[in-house]
Amino acid sequence: MSAAVATFRSQSRARQRVERTDTLPLIAVGGAIAGLPLLLPKGPGNSAPADVLIAAAVITVLVWAASVRARVRVPYAVPVALLIVAGALGGLAGREPGSAVIALGQDLFMLAWCAAIATLARTPAALGVILRVWAWSAIAWAGILVGAAATGQRALAGLGSHGGGRARFMFDHPNLAASYFAVSLFVVLLAGRPRNKTARAGAVLLLFAAVVLTGSNAALLGLAVGGSVSIAVAVARRVDLVAGVAILIVLVVAGAGGWFALTRTGATSRVDETSNRFIRYSIARGDRSLDARLDLFKEELDLFRLQALTGIGPASTREVLSSNQTAKVKEAHSDYLAALVERGPLGVVALIALIVAVAIRFVGTAPGALTPGFARVASGTAAMVGAGVLIAIGAITHEVLHYRHAWALFGIFAAIHSSGRAGETVAEELR
Repeated sequence: MSAAVATFRSQSRARQRVERTDTLPLIAVGGAIAGLPLLLPKGPGNSAPADVLIAAAVITVLVWAASVRARVRVPYAVPVALLIVAGALGGLAGREPGSAVIALGQDLFMLAWCAAIATLARTPAALGVILRVWAWSAIAWAGILVGAAATGQRALAGLGSHGGGRARFMFDHPNLAASYFAVSLFVVLLAGRPRNKTARAGAVLLLFAAVVLTGSNAALLGLAVGGSVSIAVAVARRVDLVAGVAILIVLVVAGAGGWFALTRTGATSRVDETSNRFIRYSIARGDRSLDARLDLFKEELDLFRLQALTGIGPASTREVLSSNQTAKVKEAHSDYLAALVERGPLGVVALIALIVAVAIRFVGTAPGALTPGFARVASGTAAMVGAGVLIAIGAITHEVLHYRHAWALFGIFAAIHSSGRAGETVAEELR
């Protein structure tokens, strides 16, 4: 027992030393978090100004960890390793090995970004700074976007010919912008910032308005489903599982009933004739977008049949479709299909492993199961589940695993799960 107590005291002193010297890495990571929307102009290998900030953050955290002898945490290492192996096999067998090399480098870069956050956010103070920076910076970016759209500043809002009347702000495309603002909405709920509930409700509405401006149906659906799941999880934690399931059923039935009512009254058939720009570029294009996606997915499945064992190689879908002179020449537009078509069956196994690894991070993160410090800075952990559902839904029609904010979110999940739970924290300190 005396040895355990001595070890506990030694590691407590080490932890205090880590907390006193983490200012510089927090500045670096905070800057990268705040700069997530800075994705234009594009550089080689789909790089962007945000990547410079991310690279600086990763290097700073590694140097800091070495200087204070903090353990570097690399969550999701096994699933990502499987994705890389599957991608390497597909790249070697495919027609575009150069594209595969770039894609695998991006996989490693995203894992390093996730690991930097998971390593740094091991204390409530560090996690609190990261969450606050994300919440407040996203609110500020959303305010700029909404303000620019309201005042007719089309260039600043990113309202151009690329997406018709859809805003992309400083992102590659409107769907990526929508994903960032939708995820940030859940981060605001997770962090409980702003602290004033009325101000927080206003921030949520502002972020939702930013999503609406992007015209992304996937993000709107993800918010609806993810929000419903978050509410159900919160109720299940406060009352019991039966109450949580009952609330979820009620929300699903209410949503389905509302859609049925709109259909019966003819409201949905009149959407195509609307003069409202936001409806025209979002809900009104839903059927066309769905048909286009289904056509693309059929062509991708044909590619899988041609090279079913290894896949055609990461980031090769557009080039292969172009060389085959198919009707739809686009990227995979789905993480699930991309894993199958570009990385083969092993890629599917790797993606499933990643999904399970992320889902595991939700277990045991109810506020009552966290240490007081972590429960204080991450009071709305039910929003974690909603954000995860949002990402999973977005991955159906987009390649979300390329999104930098998704991996930042995964790093936060890992930090809360590994450092925030009371029992796990004590056990780790006594080892």
